Amino acid sequence: MTEQNVYERNLENVNSGLWLQMEGAFGRYINNTFLESGIFKPTKETTSYTDGYNRQRVMPVFEIDQDRIDELWEDNPEFMHSIEGDCDD
Repeated sequence: MTEQNVYERNLENVNSGLWLQMEGAFGRYINNTFLESGIFKPTKETTSYTDGYNRQRVMPVFEIDQDRIDELWEDNPEFMHSIEGDCDD
C-alpha cells in the first residue's frame, strides 16, 4: 500500500462524498481547510453521491492545487503547519 499525504487522503474523502456523510467537525474541517482555502480546486468533471441527510448531491470532482499550497506556505505558514502537523503518522 502506498502512503498518502494529508492532501491525498482528504482529497479522497472529498471526491468520495465521505466528508458530506460525516457529522459535524469532520465535514467542517474538510470544508474550511481544503475547499474554502483553495487547496482543492474543482475540475470540470462532476460526481454524485448521497450526503449525511440521505439527499443526492452533484458535486465537482476536485484536484490538489499545488500552486495554491505553495502560495499558502508563503502567505500563511502557521495555517499550513497546522494542516501538515495533523499528518504525523
